Amino acid sequence: MNKKPPVRALLSIAPMLFFLACGASPEQQVGSIYEFKRDPTPQNVERLRKFLDNEVPRVRATAVNALVTLDVEDAARIAVMALEDSDEFVRATAAKLVGDQEDPNLAGFLEQRILRDPSALVRRRAAQALRRAGGPQSGEVLVSALSDPDQDVRLAVLRAVRDLAPGQGVERLIEILEQDPVWELRVQAAVALGTSSRPAARDALQAAEDDPVEFVRSAATKALVDQPPIVQPPVDGAASE
Repeated sequence: MNKKPPVRALLSIAPMLFFLACGASPEQQVGSIYEFKRDPTPQNVERLRKFLDNEVPRVRATAVNALVTLDVEDAARIAVMALEDSDEFVRATAAKLVGDQEDPNLAGFLEQRILRDPSALVRRRAAQALRRAGGPQSGEVLVSALSDPDQDVRLAVLRAVRDLAPGQGVERLIEILEQDPVWELRVQAAVALGTSSRPAARDALQAAEDDPVEFVRSAATKALVDQPPIVQPPVDGAASE
């Protein structure tokens, strides 16, 4: 005759049954992703892919990061697709990963996030990523984004303008240098104006040498030294050579 299991044994089995019925917690799923990433066999990579559709944003973001940093064959596609995720944290993670590809052909996807994403976090990450990815046609987008309502986004965009759109957006840069109350933004505007050869940029930089903040004054002085030779506008009616 079989004996009934002791009550203590039943109690120890109950949590396991509950766990199996409810599934792993997000923390456990994230832990599993890291385990699979440490041993990226073809089977484990396929297991990682299943997490891309997980209902928990943090799990999806971790899976995207794992697959892209493993440099799977379709890493760029995975990162780009995650830019359309419903969760801002997933999109922000994806933006960084797209930038890490350093592929100018992906610049357009980042530009769309900078211009249209409702999350300031995503727009900022996209601007930072675009700065790494490059993109010869990004200047117009970046200049437009200099008017973003979030100052952290504008700061990231200013740095990207300096690297990707030298000499562009002079009027808006002058406006920031002269009027923005955030001195960090005025510093970056001065640095960006140092890439312009327009007389208006030089005039604004010279005026900024009287800015009340030392860092802005120093940036303006250095930008004047770094500024390319001034190009004077042609005089109407002047004979062309």
